[in-house]
Amino acid sequence: MRGREHSSDRRLPERELQELVDLLAVRIYQDLGRRAYALNRQDVAELVHPYTNDLVREDQRMIPWLVWDLLQEGMEIEL
Repeated sequence: MRGREHSSDRRLPERELQELVDLLAVRIYQDLGRRAYALNRQDVAELVHPYTNDLVREDQRMIPWLVWDLLQEGMEIEL
């Protein structure tokens, strides 16, 4: 990803990290609909892993939590 060119520690810059999290959450919701709200963090981690396996370990650990949290916020808004 482009962010690595602008980051001294190879982590994604905050803006790109948030964009990736948003895209992954939308994709999961598009595929699963309201069933996405029932996913636990481990389920989300397994779903997003193919899209994050080239990132540094810290980003790989953070992204599933952020995606899961975003799905939970979406559930609160929708329901």
